[in-house]
Amino acid sequence: MGMDQIPFHLRVRIGEMEVELGGEKAEVLSTLDELDDIVSKISIALKGRPKAIPVKVEQSTEESTPLKYPKIKQTSQCGDAVVALLTTDWGKTPRVISELREAMEANAIFFPKTTLSGVLVWLVKKDRLRRWKDKKRGYLYVINKQEAE
Repeated sequence: MGMDQIPFHLRVRIGEMEVELGGEKAEVLSTLDELDDIVSKISIALKGRPKAIPVKVEQSTEESTPLKYPKIKQTSQCGDAVVALLTTDWGKTPRVISELREAMEANAIFFPKTTLSGVLVWLVKKDRLRRWKDKKRGYLYVINKQEAE
């Protein structure tokens, strides 16, 4: 049995995803070159979103409206992240779902849009958030007043 015949295992963790490669060392190492491709395929299959690797993007000041998102503490609970964001000064302005999602991603908290919209509806039902429909922007969300002490 040559050195290359020894099974070679490599496990890569990206966010909540784990990719495990196995096989001969040479095969596994050549697969590494395609890892980006593999990861994006897996993340599309799992999440329906190609952004598997959280990349911190610093907003440049050249943008017409520099978006500064509040820092919130890491949480695995989508609802906690929403409430944390909306209880900041940033959240005093009513926000649409895409802004909430971007603010969460700026904090390296990733949830599919479907999860987030479900959580928002649930928080509205629980009276923790208020929402209303804006003709141009869609649903706007703010924290319910008694929630923000």
